[in-house]
Amino acid sequence: MLKRIGAVWSGEIELDYRTGAVLCAGSGLMFSFTALFLRAIDSATDWQFLAVRAVGALTAMLVITALRAGRRPVPFHVIGWRTSLAGVLLASMSVLYILALTRTSVATVTFLLAAGPLSGAFFGRVMLGERLNRATVIAILIAAIGILVMALRGIDTGKVDGFLLASVIPAILGLYNVLVRSTPNVDPVIPAIISNSLVIPITIAVLLTGSGLSMSVRDAAIGFLAGFILIGIGLPLFNLGHRSVPTAQISLLNMTEVVLAPLWVWIWPGETPAGATLVGGALVIGAVIFQISAADRVPLRQPAV
Repeated sequence: MLKRIGAVWSGEIELDYRTGAVLCAGSGLMFSFTALFLRAIDSATDWQFLAVRAVGALTAMLVITALRAGRRPVPFHVIGWRTSLAGVLLASMSVLYILALTRTSVATVTFLLAAGPLSGAFFGRVMLGERLNRATVIAILIAAIGILVMALRGIDTGKVDGFLLASVIPAILGLYNVLVRSTPNVDPVIPAIISNSLVIPITIAVLLTGSGLSMSVRDAAIGFLAGFILIGIGLPLFNLGHRSVPTAQISLLNMTEVVLAPLWVWIWPGETPAGATLVGGALVIGAVIFQISAADRVPLRQPAV
């Protein structure tokens, strides 16, 4: 399978459904370790972690671009407004995700992340003319109840700011997925390059007016590896997988991140999810699975870039 993925990446063969599904599920697995990397740092701030993670991710993107220069160069000339907007949205998600993780539980953030497909259905309707059927409307209502349960838990514990930051991510993720899926001719590396090129100067600007850039070598290494491995490799694979997997199924395959991220930090460092968070998260995940199982398999319209 790894050999086949390499052949697809280099342009030697076309991406089939099975390989695309493996890419989507595998990228979700890689993303699930982000919270574990963040919890492993000693004293670096959230913005410091974001800065070195973005440097690591951009380094990986540049390495990939250089390795492909001879056989299948990255076509930067096809970048349009949709791809540029996808890069901006990805940068926003990257920042919000880490800021939310430092202010509330991993389970809360990832369960909210699971609601992304429902917002994706809405944006698919607005941007691509996809039908918003009754099942999707019901799923959105169920997910809203689950989010409300988690919101009340956040209010009870005083972690409202983390919940609010995380609650914005599903809408951004849904729009990002629609944009990536609607531009199949854009190389999967490009949105990641745009994103991290934006995050680096933003985080540095914030740090220079606050805590500064100084951090331990250990923390810097953890942040860099989180970017280089998890984002630098996982994100292009995730974007590539969009090309052969129906939109609704992408959401289901990416449940690997939602399920595993809370599990990793539950094992270590022992971050136990609250009962209300588990109930609310179960409602959100259940709503998404219901929507996916009932959704019509209608191909996305492919607008010009």
